[in-house]
Amino acid sequence: MKDHKTALTAAALLFFMLVAVLVRAIPHAALVDGSFTSLVGTDAWYNLRQVEAMVANYPNYAWFDPMTAYPTGKEIAWGPLFPLITATICIIAGAASRPDIVYVAAWVPPLLAAAAVPLVYLIGKTIGDRLTGLIAAGLIPVISASFFARSIFGFVDHHVAETLFSTLFCLAYIAALAYAARHPVSFREQKTILPVALLALGAGFAYLLGLLVMPTMILFALIAGVFTLVQAARNHLDGTGPEGLLVANAVTFAVPAVFLPLSGFMVDARALSLYSVAHVYAYLLLIAATALLYGISVALKGKQREYFAALAALAVGAIVFLRLSPVGKMMADGLWAFFGQGMATSAIREMAPWDPALAWQSFNVGLLLIPVGLIILALRTRRENRPELLFTIIWSVVVLIATIQHLRFEYYLAVNLALLTAVFVAWALDYGWKATVTHFRQPEGKKKKQKTLPLPEIAAVAMAILLAGTLVGASAAENIGYACYGVSRVTISDDWRSALEWMGANTPDPGVDYYAAYEKDGFSYPKESYGIMSWWDYGHWITFVAQRIPNTNPFQDHVSSATGFLLATSEERAGKAITAAGSRYIITDGRMAAGTFPSIAYWHDQSAGTDPYVTPLLQRVPGMQDTYNIEPYYRETYYQTMAVRLQALDGTLVEPEKAFYIEYNTDSVPETGYARLTGGREMSPAEAAEAVRAYAGPGAAAVFGVDTKTPPGTIPALRHYRLVYESSPDPATSVKVFEYVNGAEIRGEGVIEVPVVTNTGREFVYRQASENGRFIVPYSTHDNPYDVKTAGNYRIVGGTDEFTVTEGAVKGEA
Repeated sequence: MKDHKTALTAAALLFFMLVAVLVRAIPHAALVDGSFTSLVGTDAWYNLRQVEAMVANYPNYAWFDPMTAYPTGKEIAWGPLFPLITATICIIAGAASRPDIVYVAAWVPPLLAAAAVPLVYLIGKTIGDRLTGLIAAGLIPVISASFFARSIFGFVDHHVAETLFSTLFCLAYIAALAYAARHPVSFREQKTILPVALLALGAGFAYLLGLLVMPTMILFALIAGVFTLVQAARNHLDGTGPEGLLVANAVTFAVPAVFLPLSGFMVDARALSLYSVAHVYAYLLLIAATALLYGISVALKGKQREYFAALAALAVGAIVFLRLSPVGKMMADGLWAFFGQGMATSAIREMAPWDPALAWQSFNVGLLLIPVGLIILALRTRRENRPELLFTIIWSVVVLIATIQHLRFEYYLAVNLALLTAVFVAWALDYGWKATVTHFRQPEGKKKKQKTLPLPEIAAVAMAILLAGTLVGASAAENIGYACYGVSRVTISDDWRSALEWMGANTPDPGVDYYAAYEKDGFSYPKESYGIMSWWDYGHWITFVAQRIPNTNPFQDHVSSATGFLLATSEERAGKAITAAGSRYIITDGRMAAGTFPSIAYWHDQSAGTDPYVTPLLQRVPGMQDTYNIEPYYRETYYQTMAVRLQALDGTLVEPEKAFYIEYNTDSVPETGYARLTGGREMSPAEAAEAVRAYAGPGAAAVFGVDTKTPPGTIPALRHYRLVYESSPDPATSVKVFEYVNGAEIRGEGVIEVPVVTNTGREFVYRQASENGRFIVPYSTHDNPYDVKTAGNYRIVGGTDEFTVTEGAVKGEA
């Protein structure tokens, strides 16, 4: 085996890569339906939109997209590398049609996950030995639910590319550091500089590849900065020459600092989250800081007390710089983006904090192995000055802190988990395996002469095997379960797919070429263009499937426009919002009036949340003492919102016959924060209102709706919105498309009504009360181009006259 060590290692790595692909291919059967391949998540659909555009304009990358965020369009804030890789593979595979492009692209994430295997092996080998590398390479295909989920078949997003190229950078960077440590650099001997500079140049290009995936790569410049400070101090204490570190950093970060200004990628804004001059400042500051540390070390050579005093003064200066200078504040804002909490942390799932339950679900016993691996590396670092070990410690700690703050970084942490687990297992095997095997291979006579078993060594081996096996088994079970059953929860539903396919075939072309590449400068939307109003969760589906232009999207562009419309409690206010947004069609679904409603309310008013719309009360479980359920009770304001009036009430006049009269204790129950229901019953809305006025007991009384479709009071009809499509008759699951129209005027008093039959065969009556002696009706009775049609003419309740309405009148053309 020793003679074939390289071949066996290569075979093992190929096997691990094959495993990485095969386990990630499990969702294939569930996602591929004939020629249609569904994707996992929401952002994947937009990445496919970019891939399609790049295939059509190869290799040009569109930095501006008018097919989303109407009416401004979207400046793209991430790099072209992932779409370029995917588009290139599609072209090589001969994928030209949309179904073929989607199918081939769906395989790219598993392939990139497999490509991470040899990189993890090489890092493990560098910080340990061949065994450490092989163990790490064997772990990375199956560990971490987050990394696995973001690299399965169908998850066409740049997350796996972020992990791959950041790992490549770390490998190249520690290779330069390790070489410089073994072959000291001296500025007096130029031949010592070139090898380190060449390795650092490779690290710089590896960093650039990561940067071309996402500006988030700046996190690894921060890691390098923290490492540089600690390593510079270690070098000074050991009397090690500081030249190697200076060469490594200067060359590595000169690459992106030079590339960005020359690339034309940079935007005018100054933020580390964008390709902006802030990045250039950051890289130059890192180089300058390394040079300063070099100068301090040379000037104070052999003087430890003075050196640390200089470092303290440097730290104070850095704090002042971050607080007071414009560039420093820019850097501080970037740090806050990684390690701070804000509005987005509660409203965007991947930016939320890493809670313990989710951490255990993703990493299980790996949470115990991370600190153990760090301790082993720290002890080795204490004994010997190996910068690759120190970098791995700081890399792991910084990514762990970032993950605790924002769970999206969990997929970065998967690499560190694999490496640190491998460090522990390799150490345990090295510590205990030989002693254990030697003992049990001894003849019986020699065993009897020994006083005791090598218990510490046996325990170390057993513990390593047990923990590593548990990590692999639990992770594999979690990931395979998700691949088999979980992906269906994060794919586009049949209702949304049918609604958007209908929209693409039955609504006017917005006048923007879906496949064309546009420049922001000089672009303006044509007169026939319009937006699609919906919640931001669905924006990418609208762009890709319907090839229409959403007002908002999962990047949260114009999200205030969407909340302003969906939560408007008067048609006048909603009209102002939709006119400002340039929307012609509105798409709603059952979740907007239920599960997604709290998120919409939160984005609309973070402090108020759902309080204006829903009152949660503790309701005793029958037959169980001191056991309560939290039940939502809906206020009238809830039913007045456009989201509910459209989705649940079809935009028609609702005059309920019953309501809930509720009495409750206003003192919240300890440990819950909710008030307790003390009594209630159904009655007519008028009786309920009178009972509230007459209530004089303790606590409070209020009137609520009976259910999500039955308000406690009259809800007027919408005059400018007509249903044009629904995916199913059930409003709880149906996706509905409404058109915003001018409306036709009919003179009269009272209540007018017309029967409507939807495209699914569902029947309802559109009713509207007159205002100032007139009705403004949204449905035409003649020439209606949609499959949702009236089943007769308008008629005023109690009268005999009928009224016809033309399509031109509804659209304001006649």
